Amino acid sequence: MVEITVEEALGSFGLSTKEGKIYLSSLELGTATANEIAKKAKINRSTTYDLLKSFIEKGIASRVMKKNTTYFEVVNPEKLIKQLEEKKHKMEAVLEQLKLIENKVVEKPSVEVYEGHEGVKTILNDILQTKKRTDVISNSKIFEVFTYYFPHYIKQRKSANIKARVLQETSPQTIGLKKKDKEEKRETRTLKNFNINSVTFIYNKKVAVIKLNKDDLIGILISDQTLAEDQRKIFEVLWTNAN
Repeated sequence: MVEITVEEALGSFGLSTKEGKIYLSSLELGTATANEIAKKAKINRSTTYDLLKSFIEKGIASRVMKKNTTYFEVVNPEKLIKQLEEKKHKMEAVLEQLKLIENKVVEKPSVEVYEGHEGVKTILNDILQTKKRTDVISNSKIFEVFTYYFPHYIKQRKSANIKARVLQETSPQTIGLKKKDKEEKRETRTLKNFNINSVTFIYNKKVAVIKLNKDDLIGILISDQTLAEDQRKIFEVLWTNAN
């Protein structure tokens, strides 16, 4: 069982350090004046009085007048627990409404920039972790830029049973790639006069664009449902016109 102090328990209820001291002092004194509680808690009277008023508003203290003097008394620990249970029940009662509100919130796009080989490896690892089919618009020079890691990525993609569709320019390298399509869980198509200097990965709700330059490797990863869907539509148009 995890050990916890009284102060920590009161903090989890939502009481500050000073509020916790005032609650404990008042609990020990029973019915007492603000001045008595302040002395016991070693907190100045003005602050003690203000916090006791806050306790009353929160329903964890009460006050009574006796011979023109105000006395305060805090609720017992059992009532504190009951209040927590009541708060929990209220939240559970509106939980479904809160979920509906959450679902209406438009998710903001996020953009991350990665540099160098390690940065690009981070993007490729993200594709593997997503485990969704990947559509790729590329250039065969990708194998020159990522001499070792890209073949390694293909092996991992194959092992993870992630299928891929690849669009590349018509070239001897691409023809060689197509011959391994079935083995590497891929379908490759080619386009004439399709000379680009980047590779685009479209997967799940993300679009990753990597500049194919050994001396200036930069990858941009965008997470946004709408942008990913638009890029996928562009891919489908190119795919239909490819061989």
